[in-house]
Amino acid sequence: MKVKFPAIAGAVAVVLLALTLLPACHRGTQDRTSGTAAAPTTTSVGRGRTSTAGTGAEIPAPHARGVVVDFRAYPTATEVTTLDTEMHLNLHPNSPFSTSSHLFVADVGRDRLQAVVDALRRDPQVKYAEPNRYYVGEWDPKDIISLKNITALTPSAPPNDPLYRYQWNMHKIDVEKAWTATTGRGVIVAIIDTGVAYEDYERFHEVEDLKETKFVKGWNFITGNEHANDDHGHGTHVAGTVAQSTNNGIGVVGVAPNVSIMPIKVLSARGSGKLSDIAEAIRLAADRGAKVINMSLGGPIGSGILDSAVKYAYKKGVIIVCAAGNSASENVSFPARYPQCIAVSATRYDDQLTFYTNRGKRVDIAAPGGDMNVDQNGDGMRDGILQNTIGIGDPTTENYALFQGTSMAAPHVAGAAALLVSLGVTRPEAVREILRDTARKEGLDLEKGYGGGVLDVGRAVIKTAILDPLSRFVLGLALWGALLVAWPRRRRVSLLTLIGVLTGSAGLFFLPLLGVHNAGILTQAAPNYDIALAGLNSHANALFWSALLPFGLAVCTFGERRLQDVVLGLSVGVAAFLLSQVFFQTADLHGVSGWLTQKMWLLANAGTCMFLAYVLGFAPRASAVAGDAKASVSERASVRSAAAVH
Repeated sequence: MKVKFPAIAGAVAVVLLALTLLPACHRGTQDRTSGTAAAPTTTSVGRGRTSTAGTGAEIPAPHARGVVVDFRAYPTATEVTTLDTEMHLNLHPNSPFSTSSHLFVADVGRDRLQAVVDALRRDPQVKYAEPNRYYVGEWDPKDIISLKNITALTPSAPPNDPLYRYQWNMHKIDVEKAWTATTGRGVIVAIIDTGVAYEDYERFHEVEDLKETKFVKGWNFITGNEHANDDHGHGTHVAGTVAQSTNNGIGVVGVAPNVSIMPIKVLSARGSGKLSDIAEAIRLAADRGAKVINMSLGGPIGSGILDSAVKYAYKKGVIIVCAAGNSASENVSFPARYPQCIAVSATRYDDQLTFYTNRGKRVDIAAPGGDMNVDQNGDGMRDGILQNTIGIGDPTTENYALFQGTSMAAPHVAGAAALLVSLGVTRPEAVREILRDTARKEGLDLEKGYGGGVLDVGRAVIKTAILDPLSRFVLGLALWGALLVAWPRRRRVSLLTLIGVLTGSAGLFFLPLLGVHNAGILTQAAPNYDIALAGLNSHANALFWSALLPFGLAVCTFGERRLQDVVLGLSVGVAAFLLSQVFFQTADLHGVSGWLTQKMWLLANAGTCMFLAYVLGFAPRASAVAGDAKASVSERASVRSAAAVH
């Protein structure tokens, strides 16, 4: 049949209307300067003044000890021996993982360190040569309030952790709303820090409120083994904010309690660690499947080796969250300042920036970091961030302690990022922009250092788990409606088709609103089933994000009218999902490289799905055509017979 122009125009208008219901386009990456010169770096953990070790790339820091060399390729024994002989060095791999990182180190006296660095930089096989500076943590005792003897409290309603009432920070980010949709299952978060009190080993023990938290194999760069235990206290506190055991009737809660923590120790019991270890830790976390890295450490000047490691992890799809720094400066520290990292500043109970936090235009987002000079919520305790950790410097004891710092703000964002990843948002820039777009902005002067605003993990998860799928479902209905408008006589409206549209575009996204929490695959669109089947590291396989599934089901259900009604709807739903990804891509396709190529793949397969839907429900059926032809022949024969009679 011929399609009239008003019908086509109406169909196009319906589709355009549905597209306007999709979320606003993500903003581009912030313009942030990335330092690459060899330079002094320091770390500030908890509150404290960041000490600047030097002011330029050519001035060795007081805490630099030796040299670190990043070779362009792993050097042969002969090449290393030649450099050793020429420069009187003893170069050796930084760790067992140096075969992939190409990082070698050597002890060099301060009197000739700069000359050695300059000579190595001139060698064509050397990519970077820098003083192997220590990241130094300055710890102010005023930051620590031990709650070891806190009075036991009656557990409240879920979560039933008795000290949850004192975690004003969790209430401020609306974490309970986020838990209705996800708790982060399946995501690995690497904590690159002083280690974590996660196991009973020699003099170390697992703190009580991490006993139900999941851990994966990590590494201790200080001692060179797999036991990344905390002998300081900072790393355990940070890990608790990300994934403290929750609703277990003990202690406190974490943002993403069902993620798995990868403990990587790079800072010693004194809170200091080498540049070479931190750079290799970033690469190791990426290689071992971490989807989120938290680094509550930083310094005022960049490093080429650190920059290279950050880019390596980012290219592998890792979301890197970093503390902005505690020197009350307008300059965000490194590595937070690298554009691949999410830089986090710190706020207090009233959402104002804390007195110590770094701020400025390079901040991505703010999160609770604590201010222990005040008790703004009137709970009788200073407004620090409360978590279970070891006694400071004593792994044989533990307590619940209040800390403050951008070190404490960053893991809130890392936990929030992990929740989004568990929902299928695995592209780092998509995670960054969702967190920024959903952050609280009301009454804030964003130019002062809030970035996109103050973290609201509840809003971020609801947008990702409910509002975005709703918009995709509406788009699917619009596409189905367009087919009905264009070919109204070819297919009746079917409830089975509607179910197919819902399954293909959004899944049962409304279940959290009905009180069904953490429903997993049921709340995912069909193209996202690869998360349950193959895990997050294989998410967005090009074959899943294509017309292959609807086509295969169409073949399998050939001749079954009711089942093909479902497949028709599924084809339309998958088309809506793929079309939405063209505009707001949440994951990078595996198997298709390049931004433009990925967009073309998504568009082509969305079009294929719509064509398949047309064939299944709206194209003239072969049997009908054959019947019409047979009737025509019979009619002509009857006419001829009548003529012969007359």
